[in-house]
Amino acid sequence: MALFLDPPPPAARPEPELTAAEGPWGGPTYSYRGARIECGKGGHVCGLFLKGHPLDRQTFGVVGTITPMVDLWLDEGRLPRHMRAVPKGER
Repeated sequence: MALFLDPPPPAARPEPELTAAEGPWGGPTYSYRGARIECGKGGHVCGLFLKGHPLDRQTFGVVGTITPMVDLWLDEGRLPRHMRAVPKGER
């Protein structure tokens, strides 16, 4: 008998769906939970397009960097802790 229960598995998330092998930025375009993710050639720099998301139209790294931010925003209405604004004077 174990003292601690195993944590439940994380909720299954859909995979980003490739919608164009070569989109407007020269790289792949993906759809993920209502967001559009545009990538440059090579797929190393991608932009998030999700109306209402505070980081809409910002660029990041690869697709795998963006999808957790979409999940957190849609599921909990927040950004990752390291991306939250800190009011001046609380630093």
